[in-house]
Amino acid sequence: MIALSLQGIRGGVGTSSTLAALSYALSTLGQRVLVVDMCPENTLGLHFNLDYALPGGWAPATLNNSPWYQDAWNIEPGLDVLPYGTLAVEQHLQLDTLLRDHPQLWAQRQTSLADSYDWVLFDLPQRLPGHASNPRCDIALTVLNLDAASHVLLQPMRSSAARLLINRFEPASQLQRDMLLLWQNHFGKHLLPIHLHADEAMAEALAKREPTGRYAPGSLIAQDLISLASWCLLRGGRLE
Repeated sequence: MIALSLQGIRGGVGTSSTLAALSYALSTLGQRVLVVDMCPENTLGLHFNLDYALPGGWAPATLNNSPWYQDAWNIEPGLDVLPYGTLAVEQHLQLDTLLRDHPQLWAQRQTSLADSYDWVLFDLPQRLPGHASNPRCDIALTVLNLDAASHVLLQPMRSSAARLLINRFEPASQLQRDMLLLWQNHFGKHLLPIHLHADEAMAEALAKREPTGRYAPGSLIAQDLISLASWCLLRGGRLE
């Protein structure tokens, strides 16, 4: 089983929607996928038509010392989603401390799932370092937009091992084209060869509460995500 994480370089770059769409693309390519929401906002399930107010989730189960996997939802054959659940702010901090004190917790859980899934995908939060660092991932992707804010935040990451995934690329934008050339010059070895284009189908899919590939399979972004899924399969050694 291969573990992959997506984390935004900042909020609002489209990390959760990208992860949801990537999980669907991988499942359409015959992979068994589990998606885990590591973010206290608990919004990843909205992309799969799950109720935001659903009881349960791995986070409260962990604090209650109850079975953590029982709240996973089967979306369709080969695609399951495990919500974060609802916690109070002080409980977020309590759980983050627990995850920092038990750095092998999710690694052990991932091992227990190895026979059931080909991929486990983690949507990592911006803050809460225990949440973000506890899963052990073979592929770590940082999602960013071609804008000034992302550019500033990118500078301290020169020595990071994370790969950089550009989202909402607008080829018609002179600023984005110039910034892409700059990033290719300075961060070329970290940039993925695939850029996800800006496409209204992503926002429409969330409004319909569906993964993008199911809502608009012929859209440009759906094709981009199939390319990204194929890159992941190649990177993970699962492309025959």
